[in-house]
Amino acid sequence: MNAHVLGITRRLSNSSMNSIAHFYREIQPAFLDARWEQGFEIYYKVDGGEDDRFLKFTDYSPTNHERILQLMNSDDCQEFYIHENDLIRYYKEFVLKSLKDKLDGKQTPLENIKNIYIVCRNVLKEYFVNIASTRILRNLDELVPILETQLREANLNFTALFGLLDKDPPVYTHSANVGFLCAFLGIKANMNSESVRELSLGGMIFDVGKKDVPYDIITKTSELSTEEFKSVRKHPAAGKKILNDMKCYSKNILAMAVEHHEKFDGTGYPAGMSGDKTTPFAKICSIMDVFSSLTCDRDHRDSFTPLQALSMMKKEMNGHFDPQFLEAFIKAITARS
Repeated sequence: MNAHVLGITRRLSNSSMNSIAHFYREIQPAFLDARWEQGFEIYYKVDGGEDDRFLKFTDYSPTNHERILQLMNSDDCQEFYIHENDLIRYYKEFVLKSLKDKLDGKQTPLENIKNIYIVCRNVLKEYFVNIASTRILRNLDELVPILETQLREANLNFTALFGLLDKDPPVYTHSANVGFLCAFLGIKANMNSESVRELSLGGMIFDVGKKDVPYDIITKTSELSTEEFKSVRKHPAAGKKILNDMKCYSKNILAMAVEHHEKFDGTGYPAGMSGDKTTPFAKICSIMDVFSSLTCDRDHRDSFTPLQALSMMKKEMNGHFDPQFLEAFIKAITARS
């Protein structure tokens, strides 16, 4: 993660939860899009210690796009912000609409799926990096049915789908990957549309509890201390609470959040559940969580190939996964279509 993104993360994590600061998201020149006709208000921050204030600077619209872009690219430009309400409106009224318009065009199914992936990843980045509210996650509710339809129509083999996924380490990339991999296996396993969509959405938001884990612990490459590991072990329960408080997700999705670190042999956490005590949705999520982690780059190692990752999961993690679901994933990966 670059210094700029890390800086945003630290500013947000150090803010009081009662502070107004986490309703504002810093914007960069690349965020400005002259096609967004509705526009939004641009704010700047007045440093007030624990009580920062955000004052309106100007209105952004297509007519002043170039002027604001030049201002933001100047060397002495201060940081500018967008309010969360406008950010959510931007995704609902512009990003999602633009995506749906593209799907009606002349793009290939592979290109459509890649565009869906980019938007899903950006939504998750908004949650994990840029703003504190869970409201942004509701955009995924609209994206998942589109993804499921496109995946069925494309009938991609694993190699084609895997090639679309980014392999960088941030949690928002990992979460998007898990959601897409869950959807892929659900379709290959002939699950119905409702189940595939539930599985995919749960895969994208299963790790929301990591928002509460300190960034330096999440990214630590050396062995965690006892206290650090205790902090990490809290994220499944924290994730379930976050999603449960939103009062819009199914029991299967809540189970994916709280059970994805349980293991088939009962050696996982937080409850040490074994065998069929965990839900099928959580078992699939557990497999995709580890597979995605192994096939993404890390600061201390290069990524493994899919076959290397599966070999490690079978030989070095024996007992961690439900054999039935792991075998189904292996068959889905090795199938030609």
